[in-house]
Amino acid sequence: MSQAELTSPRIAAEERNALRQSSMISIERVSKYFDTRRDKRHLALSEITLPVTRGEFVSILGPSGCGKSTLLYIVGGFVQPSSGQVLVNDRPVEGPGPDRGPVFQEFALFPWKTVLGNVTYGLDQRGVPKAEAVARARALLAMVSLSGYENFYPKELSGGMKQRVAIARTLAYKPNILLMDEPFGALDAQTRTRLQNDLLKIWDEDRKTVLFVTHSVEEAVFLSDRVVMMSRSPGRIQDIIDIDLPRPRDRASLLLDRRYQDYVVNIERMMDAQTGDHS
Repeated sequence: MSQAELTSPRIAAEERNALRQSSMISIERVSKYFDTRRDKRHLALSEITLPVTRGEFVSILGPSGCGKSTLLYIVGGFVQPSSGQVLVNDRPVEGPGPDRGPVFQEFALFPWKTVLGNVTYGLDQRGVPKAEAVARARALLAMVSLSGYENFYPKELSGGMKQRVAIARTLAYKPNILLMDEPFGALDAQTRTRLQNDLLKIWDEDRKTVLFVTHSVEEAVFLSDRVVMMSRSPGRIQDIIDIDLPRPRDRASLLLDRRYQDYVVNIERMMDAQTGDHS
């Protein structure tokens, strides 16, 4: 079904219901307005319809200001849409919930807590027995290559290590969905590459559903099953590109794969066209 068909008001009810049943996340005709200081309304998102199936890794690309992060916050329940709705497992999103785990560019770690304390915090709040919480946290820290850093404080860690702690903290309470808003955007290229590899390794283990916002075309193609290309403000879905590359993904092999190169070049051209229209 094409994007035009998905957003058409004439779509049959049975087709819409079938779409919901096959999707873990169903974004249906979502628009978002923000009020400005001059009593004007700014349209940030316009008529976004996007189904995301269970275990799918979907990246959202687009120019700055196109509403990528706003869409992620709406799915997370942190922002309410002006119209339309988001369903998760066929239930309307009315606020944040433990089924959706956010990982943002800002690490948002508690500076007064150790690495272990940061990872166990959510488990403590949910009443998980201390021994179980500590055991789960230690296992996750091993998964993100931070064994031995349990008693360090955030100020003693590099940016990449802080982001690993943030990912482990989110995974600790076992969300079904990861909502990642440019989680590696502030990191140097080498650290970013390493964390992309780590994320795919973690994702391969239990195939959580991931919505991933990024400005990097290469990152989106390397990580994703589908790339959603958004237009400049007001944000609309311009195109959805299926990434037909083998998994598990090996970066060195992909760099030599003509299909990978073609995806990157074609999506880069789409991005350039977007920014070109704006200039």
